[in-house]
Amino acid sequence: MSSQPNPIDLEALLAKALKPVDPPEYLLGDLEERLNRISGIAADELDAWEAGAFHDPRTWVRPAAALAVGTAAAGAAAVLGVRRQRSRQQNAPAGPVVFARKALDTIGSEVTRRFGS
Repeated sequence: MSSQPNPIDLEALLAKALKPVDPPEYLLGDLEERLNRISGIAADELDAWEAGAFHDPRTWVRPAAALAVGTAAAGAAAVLGVRRQRSRQQNAPAGPVVFARKALDTIGSEVTRRFGS
């Protein structure tokens, strides 16, 4: 009597175990609010920077850091907004290229809106 071992579908088990889980809506809202506050603080820091201090490179650190942090926070908040909007529109799923294009458009408009053109 030869019995063959029952094959285990490892791929199906991994797909089931590694299925993505969306975070709760309140957590995304809190994160987006904090990112918006950070970008607002960075914009205030840039507004407070005096134009006369531009001639001294030692004063460039804070505005440069504010610009980098504010841009990153505004971009992350925009991506979260696009993701939240996409999850609400489940009837029309978009591919990764469409999602990336919309995210980049939203990031550009948010950075322009927050830091001026």
